[in-house]
Amino acid sequence: MTRLSPAALADAHRLPAVDPALARLAALEAENARLQLELSAAEFRIAESDLIRRDSLLLRAFMDRSDTIAWLKDDRGRLVWANRNWFERFGLHAIDTLDKTDFELFGHDDAARARVQDLDILGGHEPQRSVEIVQDASGTARCWQVTRFPFHDSLGRRYIGSIASDDTERARQYEDIRQQSISDPLTGLLNRRGFDLQAAPELGRARRRGASCVLAFVDLDGLKGVNDRLGHAAGDAIIVLAAMLLRKVFRSTDIVARLGGDEFAVFAPDTGAEVDAIRHRLTRAVEELSANPILEAQLGFSVGLRPCPPDSSESLEQLIAEADQLMYRDKQGKRG
Repeated sequence: MTRLSPAALADAHRLPAVDPALARLAALEAENARLQLELSAAEFRIAESDLIRRDSLLLRAFMDRSDTIAWLKDDRGRLVWANRNWFERFGLHAIDTLDKTDFELFGHDDAARARVQDLDILGGHEPQRSVEIVQDASGTARCWQVTRFPFHDSLGRRYIGSIASDDTERARQYEDIRQQSISDPLTGLLNRRGFDLQAAPELGRARRRGASCVLAFVDLDGLKGVNDRLGHAAGDAIIVLAAMLLRKVFRSTDIVARLGGDEFAVFAPDTGAEVDAIRHRLTRAVEELSANPILEAQLGFSVGLRPCPPDSSESLEQLIAEADQLMYRDKQGKRG
């Protein structure tokens, strides 16, 4: 076996020499590749920033032209953005409102309620919808349909988004329709449906308070004769006068209704034992009105007054029926 000398062994393990120029070239190429990557990343960020900026401007233009009002608050309740409609509706300016809380912008009670609502929204995941009455810059109370929802941005920061649309006109139309459905068009009093809707819950509240009430059933005397002799226009005038008289005799808190034709009903809560006093006031008012020489027909009432003690259990329907029977006895007594 041939043995290598120590010098030969050293030569065998010695690495080949590296050309300094080639090493420098490799380093430059690596640096160039790194710079190319950084340039590509920067171009992407610029493009992304331009896209975000464009989208932001587009969204702002869209929201500023919308009929809705929109605003954003952070998790500390500070206003961070609102569309133009929001500022115009409430007569505010961005420089005076942005980065401020409701406590700095509105009254303490309203701000406290808003903060409780904000915390409730931040603690949930679903949108919350409500109908709210809020005054605008002119001091006009308007009805708003409001939707609030929680969300996060790309950095995980929490916000409360809110969008509201002015529902005042629709609410007014709905109220007009509702009033028409419960009102008598001739007298302006409640009709039977309106009387049931208002008197039934009031009866329940009076019983819970331990208060006595009176239910009056009133029927016009001789209306058919007026219609036959003077025409239905005169009869309608008598009905309107009767409605006016009932409004005068009873309190503003009493519930007065025309049930139909010549029949009226009144629910008078918190009357105690005033049945005789009510009958006396009604009789005197009818006499005073009938004494007026301008009135071409004698005005008369037959009345049934049904006391409602707090321990009674009859329904409103039963009380009306019983008061109707008492009225009928009063009318028969006059004929006798």
